[in-house]
This record gives sequence, structure tokens and C-alpha cells, in this order.
Amino acid sequence: MTRVTETFEGGRALLDALARSGLPREIRSWVAAALWGDDALEARLKGEQVPEPEPEPADTSRIRRAYLTGIRVQGFRGIGRPAELTFGAGPGLTVIVGRNGSGKSSFAEAAEAALTGRNPRWDAMPTGWRDGWRNLHYDERTEASVDIHIAGDPGSTRISRRWTGESVRSARGEVVHPGGEVSSLRTLEWGENLVRYRPFLSYDELGRTVSGRSAELYDTLTSLLGLSSLAEAERRLAKVCDGLVRRRDRPSRELRHLLDRLRESSDPRADQAVRLLTSSYFDMDALRRLAADDGPSDPDLHMVMRRLRRLSVPERTVMADVVNELRGASMELAMAAGSKGDRAHGVVRLLEQALEHHQRHPTDTECPTCSAPLGADWTRRANAQLRALRPQAAVVAAAYDRAEAARDQARFLMSPAPGWLPPESELGQVWALWESGADITDLGELAEHIEVVGRKLRAAAVSARRDASERLEDPTGGWAELAGQLSGWLDDAQDAISARDTLNAAEAALNWLSEQARVLRAERLGPVATQAEQVWYRLRQERHIDLQGMRLTGRGVRRRVEVDVSVDGVEDQTSAPGLLSQGEFQALALSICLPRTLVEGNPFGFLVLDDPVQAMDTETVEGLSSVLAEVGRHRQLIVFTHDTRLSDALRRLGLPADIRTINRDAMSNVWVSDGAV
Repeated sequence: MTRVTETFEGGRALLDALARSGLPREIRSWVAAALWGDDALEARLKGEQVPEPEPEPADTSRIRRAYLTGIRVQGFRGIGRPAELTFGAGPGLTVIVGRNGSGKSSFAEAAEAALTGRNPRWDAMPTGWRDGWRNLHYDERTEASVDIHIAGDPGSTRISRRWTGESVRSARGEVVHPGGEVSSLRTLEWGENLVRYRPFLSYDELGRTVSGRSAELYDTLTSLLGLSSLAEAERRLAKVCDGLVRRRDRPSRELRHLLDRLRESSDPRADQAVRLLTSSYFDMDALRRLAADDGPSDPDLHMVMRRLRRLSVPERTVMADVVNELRGASMELAMAAGSKGDRAHGVVRLLEQALEHHQRHPTDTECPTCSAPLGADWTRRANAQLRALRPQAAVVAAAYDRAEAARDQARFLMSPAPGWLPPESELGQVWALWESGADITDLGELAEHIEVVGRKLRAAAVSARRDASERLEDPTGGWAELAGQLSGWLDDAQDAISARDTLNAAEAALNWLSEQARVLRAERLGPVATQAEQVWYRLRQERHIDLQGMRLTGRGVRRRVEVDVSVDGVEDQTSAPGLLSQGEFQALALSICLPRTLVEGNPFGFLVLDDPVQAMDTETVEGLSSVLAEVGRHRQLIVFTHDTRLSDALRRLGLPADIRTINRDAMSNVWVSDGAV
């Protein structure tokens, strides 16, 4: 197993709970694997035991909180020549007021770019903005830097970025420490904290908090509370459980399709498989034997197919030659019929038969048919007559001999069907018709029979050979493919049994982990939610709208933040958020986001807010001024706004705040003066 991390972030409470849980070792091992990561879960799926991770050692060092002491910008967006803002290194509220286009957002975005190298607002900007982010009135270098005072350091640390390319993301950064040494930004080790405790809050982010994707706020709060690793462990284990569920259920989903295929087959093994698969008793061994039997279902038929593939019938040219010979002989006989030669041939045959009879029966003195006297004298006269007639009968005799030879050739062609050929088959039936032609005596009819039936015989033979070849390619008649599908389904069924057993332990681990996550989320979110309710109470003024709580629920794609809002005392009113105005949405977002800067463990003692007042009415602005002043007692707040109502409210209420005015001329020269217009 490859370890992704040596310890589990913020997991002491969880691991203590796991140690006290009394869970079986199998379930504890699943929880441990989820905490370790994907490699450990993969090992757990293979049956390996996974050791429980150790919690991170308690951090006993005091947080060295960082405060913003200066922002310097040149050549960036609305700021041309170098412009600077300075702040005291500690808690307090600074409000910088200026009209739209005065450079407020340029300062805020430059500060974030210097620290992080990017700004979420850039991702949503059109190409034209990304191509024109440099200031148009200043063609010298483009640079942004922030001065940070880290508690315990003898001086400030300067973090700067200089843009050398055309892309807004082409900046290169460096850190100049109080002693003058220069290093990369990685040496500050703020990468993860800049994501978790992001000390910048813009109007766009406030809008996304309540109207954007709930998963984004969920991830932000989870990271803020140090529960990202736990959420990730829960997601990983849920993904494994989903995979096990799919493995467990796959045979059930595929069974109907397999049964349909089996029922379409005429193979008796398919019928047997259907009976076994639909039986109340699942006989895995019998099904395995069926799947392994991929030979022909009928060995005798298989032998017939092998013989059929090699079967030969008379060639077309041979048939044509015999037909031509039959028709030629028939024509000669027709021409000789009734001629003197034909009469002579008949007499010759008759005399030859009579002489043959007399030789066999020499004692007979009379002809058995006409009673004429037979004897030596008759024999001499008959032989003399034969000698005289044979020359006349020679041509006709040759015609008769040719006809008889043609018949013999035809009978030879029409040999009986092989004994192994099924008589009910198409070829067997055609062959029987072909064979019956041997009884035809008329030469013309015989030629017609060979020509017509012979054509059918050859066609049937070609079809039978082709069918035999195809069936011999798969001698099982399609069963081999079905047997493969059955074997694959049985593998899935075996895997489903294993997955079912594994799933029981994995789901038990997931249920335990989810419950612990719910408890930890509620425990850690509680103070943040309480602060959010307090902030909302001061922002809502006279409105009858209550923020009653926040919860982190769900996991994976269903993770979300549930914010309970009631209107006019109606609790559990799911439509309540739809009744809020844009200003109330803005106030609600501030109530959720402001408390994150007060979270213990946040190394950033400052928060930069860009235009948080938009869409708020005067009463809400007054509430916001008191909230900001209160937070400013504990953290450094730097607020950029175009709305003078905030500075007016701070003065009217006598709240402590450093109020300044920002101005910009037509050539992008920006300067800041004390006091608000």
C-alpha cells in the first residue's frame, strides 16, 4: 500500500472515536483505508488489512498572525503610475471610499494577485478583459506588491509579483523578508491557508455564496473547519460502496437479457440453463458444467455436417455432356425409325434371338411362337439371311447402341443418395427425385429430367455445403457464444457474492464515518453558525427575517449547505429564501462569510472586502457599519466601497474607523486622501 500522507489532518477526535468505537476489525480497517486514501482502499478491496492512521501531533505553537501594512500597484488595470495604500499592523477598520472607476477594485485585486497569483473574478471575465488588463496610460513595468507584518518579525515582509508576458497569469513572484533575503512564495507555506482562510471577499463572491452552487460554499466551510480530509475520506468510501453495489446488482440487471438469449436458442443445453437460472435453488456447479460444455449438441448431426461439407454431385459440364448425348442418340433413332435399315435391324434382332433359343433348346423342332419347323435347314437359311441383313441394319444398330450407352451414362449419374444423408432434408428430397430418373426409358424425357432436376440437385448441394461449413465453424449452432455469455454472467454472479459480503462491512464503515462526520461538522460549524446568526441579527434591523442555523449535509455531488431562514416567524419555510430582496441576500451572504475571518487557526489577521454594500438599504448599511466596527476590534478589515452611506453611518454612530477617499484622473493617476467626501 502506498501511503498518501503520514497523518490525518485534524483527525484526532475522529481517531479517538474510532479507537473507542468497539467496531469489528473488518469495519475499522475500512474506515482506516478511507482515511488513508485511494491506494489503501484498493488494497482493502483486495482483502488486505489496513493499519489505522495516527492523528497529527497537536500544534502547540502560537499562531503568528499576519496583518496587511501596505499595497503598492503600478500599471495594473485602472492604476497607472505607482500608487500606494498603507495600514497599521493590527486590528482595525479602514474604509476607502471612491466612485466607480476610481481604482478601488484595482487595489483589491492587485493585493490578491500579489498573494495568490490569481483572482476568481478573472476566470469569469471575457477575453477582451483578459487581453486588456494592463493599464492603457502606463507602459512601464506592471507590478503589484503587499507588505505583510507577521507577528514576532522585526519588520514587514514584502510579497510582489511582476508581469512580463501578455497573459494576466504570467506574473512571477518573490518574497523579500525583513532581513532582506529573497525567496519564492512557497517559503511562506501559505498555499493551503490562502485557500482555506482566503482573506479576500468581493461582491461577486458574496453573490455566489447564497445564489451560486451550494457545493462551493460547502467546500469552503469544510476547508475552513479543517474537515476537508474527512469529507474526502467520506467521498472516497461512498464511491467504493457505490462500486460494490454495482458489482452486487450487475447479475440481477443482466439476467433477463441472458434468459431471453437462451430462450431463443434451440440447443437443449439452453433449455437446461433456463431451468437452472429460474429455479429457486441456484446450482452454480451445474451451470458451470453447462457453460464449459461448448461442443456440438448432436455428435451424429455434426458428422453429417462434416460429410456434407465434402459431398460432391455431378458437375454441370458432365450433366450437359450426358444430356447432349441423350438428345443426339434420340435424334438418330428418330431418323432411323421406319426405314429399311430399321426393319432390317428388327429382323436381325429377331433372328438372333431365335437362333440363340434354338442353340439352347436343340430338341425343339418347332418355333414356340409360330410353330414353323426348326432344324438344320432353317438354321442355314437364318444365318444366310442375317449375313444379308446386317449390312443394311448396321447404321441403325449403331444408333441403338449409342442410345443404350447414353442411358447407361445417365443411370451412372443418377446414383442413389448416400445412406447418411437425412431423407427429410432439402437435399435428401431433391436427391430422391433425381434418383427416380433412372426408371425413365425415353431418351428425351431422360435428358429433360437430368437438365431440370440436375440443376435443382446442384443448387441444393451448394446450399447444403455452405450451411454445413457455417455450422462447422460453430459446431455448437450458436451455443458456444451463449456458453461464453453464461460463463461471464456466472463470473459476475460469483463476484456479486463477494461484493455483497464486502459491501456489508464497507457500508457499516461508511455509516459510522458519516455519523462521525455529521457530529464533527455540527460541533465545528456551531461557533461559525452562531457568529453568523449574531451578524445577521445586527444586519437585519427591523426585518422579521431570522437566520436560524446552518448545516453541512450530504456528500459528493449532493453536498450542500442548508441555511435555515424564517420569515415573519414561520419556521421551516422552504420558500423563505425566495422572499428575500437582493440587499437581504447580500446581508445574508455577509453573515455567512464574515465569521470565517474570526476562526481560530486563521493565520491572516486581515480581510479585504470589495464593495460589500451594493444593493443594501440605509438601515442595513447602518447595521453593517456596527458589524464591521465590532469585527475590527479583533481583526484588520479593509473595505473598498463606492457607497458613502457606509462612511456616513460610521461617523454618525461614532464608530472607530479610518476613512479615506480614493481618486483617479483621466490619465490613471490614483491618489488617496484622508476622510470621505
